[in-house]
Amino acid sequence: MNAVLTTTGIDQITVEPRWANVWRVRFRSNHVGMHHQMYVNGRLTDWSDLPEQRSFLLDAAMLPAVVCIAAVPEAQRAEDLSEQLSSEQRRPSWLYRPVLARPVDLVRGVTIRVLGDHATGQISEEPLATTEVWPEWLGRWNFGEDAFGRGGFGYDGANAPGLGSGAFGGGPFGMDTDLLALEALLSEEGTHTIVLRTLTPDGQVADAEPVNVEADPPPQPASDISATGYDAQNQQLTLEIG
Repeated sequence: MNAVLTTTGIDQITVEPRWANVWRVRFRSNHVGMHHQMYVNGRLTDWSDLPEQRSFLLDAAMLPAVVCIAAVPEAQRAEDLSEQLSSEQRRPSWLYRPVLARPVDLVRGVTIRVLGDHATGQISEEPLATTEVWPEWLGRWNFGEDAFGRGGFGYDGANAPGLGSGAFGGGPFGMDTDLLALEALLSEEGTHTIVLRTLTPDGQVADAEPVNVEADPPPQPASDISATGYDAQNQQLTLEIG
């Protein structure tokens, strides 16, 4: 039986500053005895250690964010069930998430940068995100580059992807290869131009074709709210939001 996450019966979700760049998310839940998970922008970021836990910590670097709290059985508390979230919760418009086949012919030290124009029309050299294609902790599985014959179906590499679990046919000799997921936060509203830049350890640079992405992030929180007037007859309060 597949695990089912539940988002009903969870309310009073509040977010408050905790430490520098860290926020605390509190919530109320009617699901006694169940564990809870926190999804941020469609990603599983935390889960409860005890059924009684009613708070999580949120990294401010992930803002703006759609925060979703879900109740799950104890056995699935660390399982990513994000596919059961709504499309708006899984894929907010202010996130750019390209998925690439991890090239098996690249050497260690090659990085990919996500560059954007912040909806201005001018590409910034400050990357929105950076990832290393083949970090040291990730085993290579191409022929002769890892433990010979220890991967799936006798391929090299202990962590070789099995058939159909990566990019089908994207590897050498028509075998599957791993997928590389990138993520960049688009904080400004409007049309963003995005460029993926590959940099090698010897200084070579290659840019992919630019793509346009429409972003509609939530508005920034008000820095100040003050009452400027009150109509007693109509019971209307006028507020000034800064």
